[in-house]
Amino acid sequence: MHHVIILHNTIPENAPEDVLDILTQATWIGEILAAKGWEVSLLPFSLQALEQLDDSAIIFNLLDSAPNEESLSYLGAGILEHLGLRYTGCTHSTLFVTGDKQLSKALLLKAGLPTPKPYDPSDPKGMYLIKATNQDASLGLDESCLVRGEQVEAVLAEKQKLFGFPFFAEQYIDGREFTVCLYGKADHPTILPPYEWVFSQYGQRAKIITYDAKWTEQTYGYEHIEAKYTHDAEDKELLENLATLSKQCARLFDLSGYARVDFRVDECNRPYILEVNANPSFYGFYHLAKEWNLSFGDMVESLVLRAIDQR
Repeated sequence: MHHVIILHNTIPENAPEDVLDILTQATWIGEILAAKGWEVSLLPFSLQALEQLDDSAIIFNLLDSAPNEESLSYLGAGILEHLGLRYTGCTHSTLFVTGDKQLSKALLLKAGLPTPKPYDPSDPKGMYLIKATNQDASLGLDESCLVRGEQVEAVLAEKQKLFGFPFFAEQYIDGREFTVCLYGKADHPTILPPYEWVFSQYGQRAKIITYDAKWTEQTYGYEHIEAKYTHDAEDKELLENLATLSKQCARLFDLSGYARVDFRVDECNRPYILEVNANPSFYGFYHLAKEWNLSFGDMVESLVLRAIDQR
């Protein structure tokens, strides 16, 4: 049996919670594969260490963007490809394209897939959401990012000065938020049941999943946004539509391995693709497996088997 190496970021001192979580997931995935009989070891990223591996190794690629290096997150897969090592997850080119939100939005629009429109300076009263161009984990996203068109340019300049990386603005879709997890071959992926993010007791608050809502305990979003894994009968057509759009994203971006597609759904039940994440965390996959009596361990192992067969 092949040796599976869980490749993860080198974790710096005083790392933020989203970076510490990379090591948490690496340990977790390693334990799952070891329980299935695989020889497993964890490896912090090191070019020298990777160059010493032979082609019998299988890399479970959990590399993510490091602080202040978010625009380079795709390079890990590129290095693995250059060294001829087999690895799990999406390719270098897919990670590059989906890692740039403005580029991926342009490709979605060109393909005729529904996604929020870019900022229009001629629409001063429209509502827009300001987001980081190539950051993950919703870095920089807070309630101040929801603004009218007349405020966009000022807030963009303020955010870019404060954080030191580029932001962009897109149409804000006021409505429900869903996530679809998928894995397998890009031309025929396994689509897991969509789940909804419920903004409980939000009232007039901006219904957006901020950085704090994801990572900072005892904040309002962290405590009041809940994932709903069950389905309502009246949402059947909508959920089927989300699954179809996710398959189209898989083909458009070559989402081999595993990925996540995030949606907003407006008051007319029209879905919009918010983001395509080609290197998501595994928490959504785990909770879906638990809710729908699927084997999360089998999902994880299938990624290793696919890496062995394909690369």
